[in-house]
Amino acid sequence: MAAQTIKRVAIYARVSTANHGQDVTLQTGELEQFAGARGWHVAGVYIDQGVSGSKDSRPELNRLMADAHKRRFDVVCVWRFDRFARSVSHLHPMRRGRKDI
Repeated sequence: MAAQTIKRVAIYARVSTANHGQDVTLQTGELEQFAGARGWHVAGVYIDQGVSGSKDSRPELNRLMADAHKRRFDVVCVWRFDRFARSVSHLHPMRRGRKDI
C-alpha cells in the first residue's frame, strides 16, 4: 500500500452579513473537522466577513488566490460553493485582473 500524501488545505469562508444567523465559525469548524478526518494540514484560513459574493474583489479571496499562485496549499475547502463564488467563471484569473497566468 502506497503512503498517503499529506495535503495542505486552505479553508475559505464567507458571510455577507452578521444578520440572519450567519456565523462563519459554523463554516470553519466543519471544514477543519473535514480536513482533520483526512489527515490534512490546514495551511491557511481565509475569511471574508460582511462581503457580498457578487463582488469581484474580496480581500481574503484575493489573498487566497495569491497564495494558490504561490502553491502554498494543495486543496481549497469551502462549506458551500456559493460561499466561494457565484459561478466558476467568476474565479477565472483574467476576470479577476490577473494577466500573468
